[in-house]
Amino acid sequence: MSGHNLHNALLRPPIIQILRAQGFHSTRPSVLETLADLTGRYLMILASSTAAHAANAHPDDPSPVLEDIYQALQDAGALRPQLREWEEDWAGEEDLRGLESLIGWITGPAHHEIRRIAGFVPSEGDMIDPDAVEKEDYLTALKKKHSKTGEESRYAGTVLGKNAEEHPLVIEGGPPSIREWGAQVRSRTPHSPASDTSGVSSAPSNMSEHGDGMEV
Repeated sequence: MSGHNLHNALLRPPIIQILRAQGFHSTRPSVLETLADLTGRYLMILASSTAAHAANAHPDDPSPVLEDIYQALQDAGALRPQLREWEEDWAGEEDLRGLESLIGWITGPAHHEIRRIAGFVPSEGDMIDPDAVEKEDYLTALKKKHSKTGEESRYAGTVLGKNAEEHPLVIEGGPPSIREWGAQVRSRTPHSPASDTSGVSSAPSNMSEHGDGMEV
């Protein structure tokens, strides 16, 4: 499976959960694929814009911070209503309506319903201690379901797991590292071009005599 197909496949369950939280009980595969593609493009815009702001604001340490994400959300139009920068300068205060609206959505009932559908919070009427609910996303639960040992080592070094530790690659019958291979090459006796003339000098002398009258 290519990277593009894998990422789209990982986006489908959250999109289905969001649709379910909004009251949709079914959808066509083509609609789901379109929503997954749009979501992936939108996330790519946010990620690239965040990285650009981080590289411009603090190039010595380009790791994104909260301010970089905030500016990326502004660039993508996620914060509305929002005054332009010159309008904020003219008003003498920063417009926080868009940010407050986003925070209100995150803490509001719409996002709470999405979390309930996703299994992060218990449903109404469930006789479960909320503190006992294991707060993990669907992908983590799916990985545990398909892993007999429940260890992350199965997915290490893949897009689904942690980065694997780097180990030197030893070629059978050769030097253990590129550095040692280079040292071996440099230590060899340089090839003498004079040795290649031995075959030419042993040619019969009469060949040169007959070749004087040949036209090229």
